Amino acid sequence: MEEQWDLVISSLQDVYNANEVIPFDDDTNLKSINFGDVPTEKLQTHLKKLRTHEENVRRAQRLLEAVNSNLDNAIEYSTQMDVRSSATPVPVNHKREAASDSQPALEGSAAPQLGKCYWVSEYNPDGPLRVGSEVAYKPRKSGEGEWFQCEVVKISPDGLRFEVRDPEPDEMGNTGKLFKCNWKEIIYIPPEDSARSQIPNYPAGTKVLARYPETTTFYPAIVIGTKRDGVCRLKFDGEEEVDKEMEVARRLVLPFPTVSSLPTRK
Repeated sequence: MEEQWDLVISSLQDVYNANEVIPFDDDTNLKSINFGDVPTEKLQTHLKKLRTHEENVRRAQRLLEAVNSNLDNAIEYSTQMDVRSSATPVPVNHKREAASDSQPALEGSAAPQLGKCYWVSEYNPDGPLRVGSEVAYKPRKSGEGEWFQCEVVKISPDGLRFEVRDPEPDEMGNTGKLFKCNWKEIIYIPPEDSARSQIPNYPAGTKVLARYPETTTFYPAIVIGTKRDGVCRLKFDGEEEVDKEMEVARRLVLPFPTVSSLPTRK
């Protein structure tokens, strides 16, 4: 929930700064001007000023929409925590009986190996990566190739190297291909049961990496907006149809490396 509050505070600060640079209020001096007598050159100057003012106001509106969305998520999370804390506690005697009946932990049993996330963002949880976790993977040798969805099948002891499997079978119908990679070549995909507070809404205009509908491939896209159920409205780069919007589940819309996500600090 702290991430949501940080986003709210930073967004409100951005709104304040935007007003300091270009005030949101109308320019009263412009209302007294008879534009019929203004030369064309000055008209262009006034028009440019009005457009800049409009863009600033629209940006503030988008920021406030993000504030409202993140406040809703924070309130929802707080309400869930209140419900859990007010749940009826298990009687002490019952706890003791359960403890006496339980089997002792096996000596030498190791905790499951966890992997680390290199690309981190305030809009995406940073793992932990486990065997079975879903990730977007981009092969090293593909140059400007595509990211596609894979499943983690193996993690190195240091949590920085992985083996991932393409869920799609090959042309012969064989099990998906295995790839060896490092933590810089994958992006964590939040699980389906992720809380809304863990995957806050992106502000409109954010560049992201989203899975194209009915495929397992991720492409660059721009966020147009977010529906009430969290589904993202996107415009994919290179879409042939002008102004075509697509809807993608929020968990499959990932922060774009170096743009809406940054390398982790060691």
